[in-house]
Formats: sequence, structure tokens, C-alpha cells
Amino acid sequence: MKNEHLLILEINEKNYAVLKNLFDKHNYKTTAVLDRESFEEMMASKEHYDAIIVNANIKFAQSRDIQKLAEEEREFIPVIYIDSAKVHDKSLLEESFKAGAADYIKKPFDSKEILVRIRRHIDIGKKLREYKLRIDKLANLATIDQLSKSTSKMHMQAILRHELSNYKRYGNEDVSIIYLGITSIEKHIAAFGLEKGEKIIAQFAKFLRSNIRESDVLARWVGSEFIILLTNTSIKTTESVIRKLKILLASDEKLAKSQLELAFGITALKKDDVYEELLARVQYAYKKAKKQTYGHLEIA
Repeated sequence: MKNEHLLILEINEKNYAVLKNLFDKHNYKTTAVLDRESFEEMMASKEHYDAIIVNANIKFAQSRDIQKLAEEEREFIPVIYIDSAKVHDKSLLEESFKAGAADYIKKPFDSKEILVRIRRHIDIGKKLREYKLRIDKLANLATIDQLSKSTSKMHMQAILRHELSNYKRYGNEDVSIIYLGITSIEKHIAAFGLEKGEKIIAQFAKFLRSNIRESDVLARWVGSEFIILLTNTSIKTTESVIRKLKILLASDEKLAKSQLELAFGITALKKDDVYEELLARVQYAYKKAKKQTYGHLEIA
């Protein structure tokens, strides 16, 4: 098991040596910061610590600066102050907790007390990081479609509503939507199985992501059907985008062999649009495109 790492901000080598001796006996790894130069180096580093121990009377760093060491990449890392002064300065305690300290240990204390408190705060920090990781994973599941690795339908619905609201307020530039799908997907599934069909959908989504702008938003809507939101893009330019995608698809090593049949519906945002009408309009265009003998592209 990897030893837990404590960062110790102390006044001098002697004080640090006392703490290091204590923590070494309990299998903690320690790193010392004893001056402003080493403190700034530590601020710039990406080293992970399980807890930060601070002598409350150091002069080379303020509480608010110390707290930054426990933020961003080091989120939920406890900062614990130890005040060994004979006469305690109440303002130091108040300043420390105001900055975000997890604990403030005042003299008189013994080594067992320090160890117990630090152990408790490290455990709390670990649980908070694990909880945040679970929440982040759940949020990712809600916003990313797991098969295509593109935006999820639920998240795209929110994006479309937001884009429509902005367009109604500011609407000086064209915004277009493409609703497209692999119309031959059922043939592939019937011939090669569901797993092959899902693989084609995933490969097609990757192809689309690689060949649209970073500012465009791709989402899997349902099955093998996708929506692409293109900001600052007219209908005419959107037609050019589709022609480009068809050419690139024909030369794609993985997908060209599958001879995918596609259909495209296009529409543009309008000032008087409501979300449901916008979606119905582009889906209607897609359905008409599916029925076409040639081109398989419809503008609504």
C-alpha cells in the first residue's frame, strides 16, 4: 500500500524534524516547505498530498495562499494548522478557518491527538473525493451517449432549447440543424448481428466527430440517427457540409466497406420557432429524404 503523503509547512528544520520523526513511525511520507521560494515551487507543482500540515505562525505564506494548495487538482485535501505558541493569537485561528482550514490544533497537545485528528481528516477527504468521482461519472452518463461517445439525447435537448432561446434574443447569425441517419442499419444487423450494427454506429459517430467543426455539436438521437447543431451556418453552407461528409465517407477505410446508406434532413432556426416545432420540422425533412430515390437530402 502506498504511503500517504503529508506536506508540512514549518518555521524551521528543527520543528519539521520533530514532526517528520512522528510521522515516519506511522508510515507517512513527508515533504517540507520552510521558506517562500519552496512554497512557490510547491504551488506550481502537481504533486498530490493527502493532508497539509501548517505551523500557524509561519510568515512566508498567508492562509488564503495555503488554501490554494488544497484546491483544483488537490480538491478536498485537508489543511490542518498546529499552533505551538505559548500565547495563542485568536486572530490566527479565525483567519485559518475563514480561509478553509479543516482543523486547528492548539498547544498543549500530544502526538496521539495529532495523529488521530490527521487520520480522521484524511479519511474524510478520501470519502469526499470518492463521492465526487461517482457524481462526475453519473453526470458524464447523463451528458454522453455511451455507444457513440457523442452528446446524449437528453443533453442535446437542453442545448437546442438554449440555442433557440439565444437565437430569439440575439439571432443575428444563421443556425442550422442536420438530422441524419444510417437508413441501411437494419440490413447490417439482419446480416451480421446487433453487435456489428452497434459497431457501425460507433464508427460512424467517430467519423462525424472527426469531420465537423469543434463548435458544432453532435448527438445520437435514437438508434442510428443523429443531430448536428451548426452555429453561424446557413442552409447553403450546411448543404456543402453534407456533400463534404459524403465524399469523406466514401474514402473512409473502415466505413466505405459497409456501403452505408444515409439520409439527411436540414432546417434553420426561425425567430418564431418553439422547440417542438423545430424538432418536428427537421425530423419531417429526414423522413422525406429517406423516401427519395436519389440524393436523400431534404430541406424544411
